[in-house]
Amino acid sequence: MKRLARPVAVLAACAALLSPLALAAGATASPVAANAAASCTLSRADRAAILDRLALLHRQLVGTHPSRAEIVALHAAIAELTTAARNAKMTSALRAAKRAEVARLTASLRTAGSATARVAIRAEIRAIRAELRAARLTAAERAVLRAQASTLRSALLGRPTAAMARALRAERAKLTVSLRCHAGAVSVPTVAGL
Repeated sequence: MKRLARPVAVLAACAALLSPLALAAGATASPVAANAAASCTLSRADRAAILDRLALLHRQLVGTHPSRAEIVALHAAIAELTTAARNAKMTSALRAAKRAEVARLTASLRTAGSATARVAIRAEIRAIRAELRAARLTAAERAVLRAQASTLRSALLGRPTAAMARALRAERAKLTVSLRCHAGAVSVPTVAGL
């Protein structure tokens, strides 16, 4: 008997807590039951249009699978963008020449005859290295290149950008809710520009 005393006491306490709630909500049915009992106002044509739009949204979110040649072309286009941005600051030939000059000056440090000559050579090396550093792409320029590369990728893959994907997912959620057949008029939402 002692084994059953505790579970019986728990059940009695739960029943005592829940019975006033059940009595208070006696006339009103639960929201789930109200929605299930509501009549569906979607016509077959509206439901078909919503399902077609959902299928289109799914295809837009998934994108396409590019071929190997398209991927190679994408990589080449991104490399060309990067090279063009780097060459706008300093051409690769000039950059190589400056690096060779730094290497030559570094080697000439050992053969310099005096301390003043070494100081002058070091100053020249620092100046050339500063020019090379200034010819590097800044963080903002690299961010612009990443954005351009992302745009190229999304165009090739047929996938939407992050902002577009958020808008598509929001529309998909609205359409999914409208398919649940709630009471009242249901309109088919559309997102402009898709």
